[in-house]
Amino acid sequence: MESKKQIKINTADLEVGMYVARLDRPWTDTPFLFQGFFIRNQDEIEELRHHCEHVYVDFEQNPQETTHTKSGLNRENHTITQITSLYRAKSRAAASARNRTVYVNSQPVENEIAVAKTIYIEANRAVHDLITKLETDGRLDVQLAKETVEPMVESVLRNPDAMIWLSRMRKHDSYMYHHSVGASIWGIAFGRHLGLDKAALYEIGLGCMLFDVGKTKLPHALLMKEDKLTETEWHVMRNHVDYSVNLLEGASDITERVISMVRSHHERFDGSGYPDRLKGNQIPTFAKIAAMADCYDAIISPRPYGKLRSPYEAVREIYSWRGTLFQPEVVEQFMQVVGVFPTGSLVELSSGAVAVVIAQNDARRLKPRIMIILDEKKKRLPHFQTVDLLFDTHLKGMGKLWIEKCLEPGAYGIDPQELYL
Repeated sequence: MESKKQIKINTADLEVGMYVARLDRPWTDTPFLFQGFFIRNQDEIEELRHHCEHVYVDFEQNPQETTHTKSGLNRENHTITQITSLYRAKSRAAASARNRTVYVNSQPVENEIAVAKTIYIEANRAVHDLITKLETDGRLDVQLAKETVEPMVESVLRNPDAMIWLSRMRKHDSYMYHHSVGASIWGIAFGRHLGLDKAALYEIGLGCMLFDVGKTKLPHALLMKEDKLTETEWHVMRNHVDYSVNLLEGASDITERVISMVRSHHERFDGSGYPDRLKGNQIPTFAKIAAMADCYDAIISPRPYGKLRSPYEAVREIYSWRGTLFQPEVVEQFMQVVGVFPTGSLVELSSGAVAVVIAQNDARRLKPRIMIILDEKKKRLPHFQTVDLLFDTHLKGMGKLWIEKCLEPGAYGIDPQELYL
């Protein structure tokens, strides 16, 4: 039965600013991450029209208030144009009110990828050396970590997509090293999106790289266990946070902000985290950033057990935890960094061709840059073709292009490792 607040609207009549509360099909049958969202641009309208004949619009929702009665809006005396205008005005005011840095890519991903690859390989080697030293003589080489983070920050500032794409280049036998680097990349990229200054980005990158160093004091068998941990084993595992903090407190040139970030990156919005069971705004902002980076990178990382999860699956799962494990606004901001079709995802196009997402278009998250690997008959192309779906909407022999769906990692025998050359 149709809700009094939710009106059935043909997708041909949709406008920017409307709040889509329900679809005419399951959300999981579409590329939309959010179960309920405001239409932000024409691309999202086109995507809705492609997948749905009608949707249910809630006219009592607006971007800043929980109901229209708070802002003086209601369906009877305001047109959707007025609602949309207010939405846009408030969005602009909110953006200008945030005293933040607006970063612009200074290099295309194709130019940055070669430099980023060297940085990424060196970062993994450095973290390997750092962990090895820590395991052998108990000494944490903070200076090595700092020297490793600096070029990562510079690369992410030039173009975050290069480092993000390379972070998918993982091996199953070195999770801890790769996760330290991957979480650092995501933390820096998230901080960049939030407009934090360069000094803050260094702290976030350093904190994310070091938040698990305390695991070197845990039994190796516990870290490698493939089965579900027992309650006793979970208690032991959680001690790694205290171990990490103790190591950092004993080092020089580590800021209090980094230490609090490391201590609280396992705290959760609903108070279910550890070690202090903080909740809501009790959790430091940098710790919230680190928690997002840690969680997302862990989900998409290869592990000795379980099937490899796609970036698309990871963002859906994290979004389902908003309001419980994670603050809703933090999740939604992080989703803007990751994108609807995350960098590194394998996707199938409307033509049947298969591609990998190599870069995001900030203003059009449904239209990223892609590299086509297989043609419409699923045959490997002799030369991979780079396409920007924001501009190259019609290619010769393929007609109009859009992303039809995300694919499982390794679909059609594609080895992700070979794409990062």
